[in-house]
Amino acid sequence: MTTSITAPALLPADPAYAAAVAPFVTTVTPRPDMVVEARSPADVVAAVRWAGEEGRAVTVQATGHQLVTDLAGSVLISTRHLDDVRVDPATRTAVVGGGAQWKQVIAAAVPHGLAPVGGSSSGVGAAGFCLGGGHGPLSRALGTGADNVRRIRIVTADGIERDVDATREPDLFDALCGGKAGFGVVTEIEVALHPITRLYGGGIFFPGEASPQVLHTWREWIATLPEDASTSVALLRLPPDPSLPPPLQGAFVAHLRFAHLGTAEEGAALLAPMRAVATPIADMVDEMPFAAIDAVHADPTEPMPVWDDSATLATLPAEAVDALLTVAGPGVETPLIIAELRQLGGAIARRPDRAHDAVAGRDAGFSLYALAPMFPPVAAIAPAATKAVVDAMRPWTVGGLPNFQGLGSRGRLGPLWDDATAAFLTRVREEYDPAGMFRTVGLMA
Repeated sequence: MTTSITAPALLPADPAYAAAVAPFVTTVTPRPDMVVEARSPADVVAAVRWAGEEGRAVTVQATGHQLVTDLAGSVLISTRHLDDVRVDPATRTAVVGGGAQWKQVIAAAVPHGLAPVGGSSSGVGAAGFCLGGGHGPLSRALGTGADNVRRIRIVTADGIERDVDATREPDLFDALCGGKAGFGVVTEIEVALHPITRLYGGGIFFPGEASPQVLHTWREWIATLPEDASTSVALLRLPPDPSLPPPLQGAFVAHLRFAHLGTAEEGAALLAPMRAVATPIADMVDEMPFAAIDAVHADPTEPMPVWDDSATLATLPAEAVDALLTVAGPGVETPLIIAELRQLGGAIARRPDRAHDAVAGRDAGFSLYALAPMFPPVAAIAPAATKAVVDAMRPWTVGGLPNFQGLGSRGRLGPLWDDATAAFLTRVREEYDPAGMFRTVGLMA
């Protein structure tokens, strides 16, 4: 007897279908054969069991930040309604539903004087972030999102809901903490929280014409930073958006981001060499409550069609900066919205005490990310523009980060891990999903 799906199951003809499958990145329109809107872990169990009995492929989506295929031929299990968050101040942990976003975790943690290790945007799904390793403004000080996971609840291809951690099914736990996708449907994660209530951070916008000085100074300045400081720099071609401050509307700028857990005085002293590079258009770095951490990167908050690509770099010599400026700097005609470098290292580079470490990019010094809009008429040249950035930096490339893989890489996760780790992840996937139910899962976010 076939298991019955207990949650709303929508077909393409259903009026609610489009809203149920809507992603954050709208370049690709999801077209699964069916979407199951799980309201509880039991709904996920029923959907996975039904799919197994029917021989159907399963895909998973929470926020849709990394949609790289149209999901055709699959049953999509949407976890966006599994968004409960429970904070335990005594253990400094949060139990987070598989569809919850970081902003929900932050809202629950801040009243207790606690903070999670999340991403540069609080609109990203917490579970997907941690499954892919997870690099954010606090990661140089406190490790990746995966390093801060204590327990994961997952429904595997056999329809069994499992609680896994360092002692219960540790291989599956290790694979989930960085292996990103293809192991099942995560319904809940438990993450560590930290006694952080504020930081000294924000962004400084320099004129785009000053980007050569900004980038070359930045590459030397970062060597002076302690682990409790993190930074990135982005070449931004901003739209004429009236929601932006007038000096930034339609401007080409170099956006320096900074987040420091020390005092404001210490942070200002560290930042002084960068503030002296050029006269900024806007300097928004200041003491801020942790709840305002989104202001550090000021990432977009509205869904839009984009094309993106990424890599990790071993080093950033002066030649690499010049190569980036050649394809994205002043005077370059390009549809790019962003070409970004983030400093890695610090606690990110330290491997946890686990039998298997599935977090990619530990040994990289920097991450590289490029994004262009897919609006006409530039949509035709957007893929080439992002590829040009990645190609220009190829002499220093050592891999990539799962959470930054976009349409430019089409979700090719395998090359991101060394041979031993890739073999470990394959073994665990085959053990828990021998029939390949999640073969079309792509990227979860």
